[in-house]
Amino acid sequence: MLLLRTAAIGFVISVCLSGCLGKEASPGTTSDGDASDTSSTKDVAQQQAPPFKDNCKVDSDCTKASCVVGVCVPMADPAKEVGVLTDPTNDNVPTTDPMQLGCVGQTVDDAVKALPKDGKAVMWGRVDRFGGGGVTTDIEVAVFRATDFHPEACYGLTDDADIQACYQDDNKVGKPLAKTVSISAQLPSAQAAGLDLVGKAKEGDDCVLHLDCGAGYECRYEKSVARKICIETHGIYAVPDVPTNVQLIVRVHPTKPTSSKWHDGYLWDIVMFSDRLDKKGDGFQPSKYVNQDTYRVNPTIVGEAQWQLVPTTMGLQEIDTGNGVIGGRIRDCGVDGGRGGWAIHNAKIGLGVKAQGIAFFNDSEDDTVPVKTSSATDLLGRYAAVDIPPGPNRLAASVLTGGKTVPLGSMDVYVIPNSLTICSLPGRVPVLTK
Repeated sequence: MLLLRTAAIGFVISVCLSGCLGKEASPGTTSDGDASDTSSTKDVAQQQAPPFKDNCKVDSDCTKASCVVGVCVPMADPAKEVGVLTDPTNDNVPTTDPMQLGCVGQTVDDAVKALPKDGKAVMWGRVDRFGGGGVTTDIEVAVFRATDFHPEACYGLTDDADIQACYQDDNKVGKPLAKTVSISAQLPSAQAAGLDLVGKAKEGDDCVLHLDCGAGYECRYEKSVARKICIETHGIYAVPDVPTNVQLIVRVHPTKPTSSKWHDGYLWDIVMFSDRLDKKGDGFQPSKYVNQDTYRVNPTIVGEAQWQLVPTTMGLQEIDTGNGVIGGRIRDCGVDGGRGGWAIHNAKIGLGVKAQGIAFFNDSEDDTVPVKTSSATDLLGRYAAVDIPPGPNRLAASVLTGGKTVPLGSMDVYVIPNSLTICSLPGRVPVLTK
């Protein structure tokens, strides 16, 4: 969706193709991801990943663009692309609240320096999806320390089978802290695993908002029902004992073949801030973990139909085999002790290594069809850069506000072949509305 690191370790990771890493974990449980359970990818002569080189130093190095941390970012049209902050808790209605941009350029070390060290919490949530593809059950969720994850180890492979195997080999890219598999949110399964939310509306119950329903459900109109009800849409998961206040990567991929032909997803540079843990109690935490420290994270996966829909709608042929996609949301920094990051409408995006196209959308969370006439983020802050060569890259953004172009920072990215990268900047704390 996308979260900063230094060039040495700061790669935003994209999604590999489907496959199961190592020993399959039991549904709804975790394993230690023992590297002895994974078969090593055969040795293949590889190239060294070239470092990203700045495209610019000053604005005059760019054409109709500003230079943001070495990347040329297109200038906003002042007649129609003035930045607006929107409230995700109120249907993303534009607000008059000022954008909070104090975290722009801030490292994670700076952000957590006043927070406790060595803490742990339960990471939990739903396996989200961009576009359609069915309920996201039987999806492996693996959590890594960002410093232990090395996609560059697989750079330069050319054989499709070698590429797929390498990026899924934990002996190559790094050993995860833990793994689990997403399960059905329906009560028999969810209750047995302790992942139900006590007091929330159940399947078929009336509702108004997504958050009225249990985890894994959304509040939608059903064709046969003339009112909104809770409908199962996503698989759910939980991973205990994940370290807080450190950079993490969450990898998701299917454990079983599906008609959706999922492309794996990597949610990069997640930080479970210990001063942003979930409110404790029924309805806010899974029943097994009530009154423990928990933090909600929704990693994202994408199906083959959506993988093809975005480029074809943009007028591109397809995403070349071996190339990748970067997508996510542009958010402000949030308020200390208050709200998380709110979406920035009309932000502009740039990449150091160019994509074939950058897609923007139409203000509806359920609509993932690009709008060809849009050239800035929608009310939800969304964008998707498609058909990007694999290897080191850099994403940067800016916004026109207060009559001037304001940089929103950058992130170093490593695009994995045939993959989706979810990254959001500059704010690391999302407001989860489903």
